[in-house]
Amino acid sequence: MKKKIIYSVVAVLLIGILVLAYMQMSGNTLDKQKAKESLETFLQETYPDTDYEIKQVGYGWTDDTYQFEVVKKDSLAVETTYTFYVSGSEPYEVFSDTIHETNIDNEVSDKLNTEAEQYILTLLQGKVPQVDSVTTNVEVYNNVTEAWTPKLKTPKPMHIMLEVENGELTKEQMLEQCKEIQELLNNESINYYLTEVGYRSLENEEEMYTYVGFTPDQELTLNVLD
Repeated sequence: MKKKIIYSVVAVLLIGILVLAYMQMSGNTLDKQKAKESLETFLQETYPDTDYEIKQVGYGWTDDTYQFEVVKKDSLAVETTYTFYVSGSEPYEVFSDTIHETNIDNEVSDKLNTEAEQYILTLLQGKVPQVDSVTTNVEVYNNVTEAWTPKLKTPKPMHIMLEVENGELTKEQMLEQCKEIQELLNNESINYYLTEVGYRSLENEEEMYTYVGFTPDQELTLNVLD
């Protein structure tokens, strides 16, 4: 009788170990479904007029990431497959938009970035001369050859990164600078989703940075400097 109990306990433990190992290698069913729903929402919001199907799924247990194959059909029913990676835990973030990335014209985008960076640098230095450099990520498709202007329509708003010499600026002065930068960008109707200002300073001969990020409509307070 005791041997049967021991065998039963061992069997239950082995089954438990196998189940845990399976979940470790293939992911949790509930998380997998939520990751898929997150991707579906992303695709519906980003490409509302696109015909697509989510066909396959894999799981990377080392980084808790689900891999989905999205099959996109064009107007001629030609299928193109894109790989998407989604976090396996809250908030089930879609890590990259491979449909967008695959269609970027890198050569033209590089040209437009150079123009955008010079335009924005000149614009900002008129009121905030401490701005040292500007980096953007303008991304376009289909061999767009026109010059960059604030009115240029791009598939996605750009990310603007600024480097500013901190000097002896207080938090209040940094906040006022960021408000000035936000206003200048918005007055030009520049299409960005986030601007990050990196305030550079020297501490013990080592460069240190304080980063302030804001969106076009964000109300800036001292909290953004915390």
